[in-house]
Amino acid sequence: MSEPRPGDDAPRLDLIADAELLVPIRSSSGEAPDPERLSTEAYRRGTDEAGERFIAAFSTLGVLRDFGPPGSDHVRISARDLFERADAVQERVVIDPGAPSQLEVAVGVLPFLAAGIDTNRPDALRARRPLGGMPALEAPEQVPEPFGRELLVAFGELQQVERAWLLRVGTSWTAGIQLIPDAVLGDFDAVRNRLHAVATEHLGSRRMLAVTDLRAQALREQYDATAAPFYVRRGGQRGVLSRIFGG
Repeated sequence: MSEPRPGDDAPRLDLIADAELLVPIRSSSGEAPDPERLSTEAYRRGTDEAGERFIAAFSTLGVLRDFGPPGSDHVRISARDLFERADAVQERVVIDPGAPSQLEVAVGVLPFLAAGIDTNRPDALRARRPLGGMPALEAPEQVPEPFGRELLVAFGELQQVERAWLLRVGTSWTAGIQLIPDAVLGDFDAVRNRLHAVATEHLGSRRMLAVTDLRAQALREQYDATAAPFYVRRGGQRGVLSRIFGG
């Protein structure tokens, strides 16, 4: 009998969403830093046969030892947190790369997984354009209060935000963030943390708001084509959505 190949024993995607994963980082000190203090730039990347990079993660210490980068430090992080961070930088995740349990998570499904949405539900399947592509963005008819008002307050205090969009993705929200040109790596993490605090307080869970970095022009254009910005710092003019609130 032949040896199992990478992916032969891959688990179902919905079984991974609530798991804890081990992510190798760019150090070999033997320490395990706080994952909340690390940006995605600290994660080690892998490269596939086509030369495309991905964020690597592992399901167990044994698989990390056998298939991961030798001697690398790692952090423990919930799968949803990892998917959310990967979505922010628009990079796919490969779990257990090279192992029989290898599972690739395409960029297009990351927002669903981060928000806790079953990717096999009919509405999630319809939102993929095509399977594994960018999920459908929708302009909301109303933004619930006080969620909308508190978001505007937050944006006004976050000096690194130049423009922001607030759209629907399935049953959840997505905030697309365009930072000022001289923003540094830690700026987006600060914005995401502040917006998650608003979502936790007013939506009941930070999972209800995916925060996406719009540094990639193609991604920014998709948000802009869906609706006007929710918030614009430059010139002091705000988009039309900032005036559409519901109870």
